[in-house]
Amino acid sequence: MGLFSKAKRAVGKIAKPIIKPFQKISDKFLPNELRPFLPYATMFLPGSGILGAMGGAGGFAKMYAANMLSQAMGDPEAEFEDLSQLSGILSGAQGALSGPTSAADLRGMKSSPAQARDLYNTMGGPGLKPVTESALKNRSLLTKTGDLGLEGLAKGSEYLTGNIDTLQNIGSGEIDLFTKEGAKAAGRAIAPDFIKASADTSLNIARPAMRKFIEDDLAEQAQIEETTTADESERATLQMKFMRQAGIPEETVEETLIVNDLGDYYEPPVEAAAQGGIIGLKEGGMLNFGGREMDLRTGGFVPIGRKERADDVPARLSKNEFVMTADAVRAAGGGSVNEGAKRMYEVMNNLEARA
Repeated sequence: MGLFSKAKRAVGKIAKPIIKPFQKISDKFLPNELRPFLPYATMFLPGSGILGAMGGAGGFAKMYAANMLSQAMGDPEAEFEDLSQLSGILSGAQGALSGPTSAADLRGMKSSPAQARDLYNTMGGPGLKPVTESALKNRSLLTKTGDLGLEGLAKGSEYLTGNIDTLQNIGSGEIDLFTKEGAKAAGRAIAPDFIKASADTSLNIARPAMRKFIEDDLAEQAQIEETTTADESERATLQMKFMRQAGIPEETVEETLIVNDLGDYYEPPVEAAAQGGIIGLKEGGMLNFGGREMDLRTGGFVPIGRKERADDVPARLSKNEFVMTADAVRAAGGGSVNEGAKRMYEVMNNLEARA
């Protein structure tokens, strides 16, 4: 398991008990049509003051939590593992970089020539050697790359804080939203958050559809498996019938079924069992009655067969008779088919006595 997966699981253990109550509230009180659009409510959080001061680790945690919560409430059936961690991390980065001093703090971490000269001029003395221009230019590639990254983050911070200032100026009336320039400024300011919120909304809409698709697919696969099992049982029965009619030894019949992955359906012929031995139906299956079926003209319980609802037990019914399902028999016995059969015999006998 990778480091990211481990971190995700660790955060999930903390977040799940916090998120679940909010999901229940959302499921109970918010309309289904509006719920997926909750991520749009997080667009204006950095500049609203609702979450307090932005910037640094605190700002990251606040915006990450707000994003995860908006996703979870937008899809109450989603688990923490289903939520978009990329969107949460982007929101967290926005919170970390949106502090009023974030850009200055990031530039203060650089080792640029100008910064080194300022440091020497401010703190210079016997204990601090002058830094020459050539020494600064000969910094390692790693150091230069780090400085470039810090400068990029600082510019990103200035962009985000500028967007916040624009939105606050629109709110205070300093920028008229209903002018061409004001509308353009507002569009530039909300564009990054709008794109991210739109992606989260799309996921909130798509996740339930994906769960429904997987559920339907599993049900279809189960139905196919059940049908395939019935087909295999029929193939095995016909194969045994024709091979025995051809006089092929019983050992070869059984081996042939095993080779064709039908060994579970093998049933010894009645003639072999007449001399004693194991019938071979401990897992259920269709008994070869030599053309005869169980005589249930007076009613009765069917204890044989491969499994319930397989339709593999031959039976003859008559007009006005009624057959109960295995589930009904089990329910009548409180979960036991044997007890259910006894009770149904009692009911049948009592009703017949009144007929």
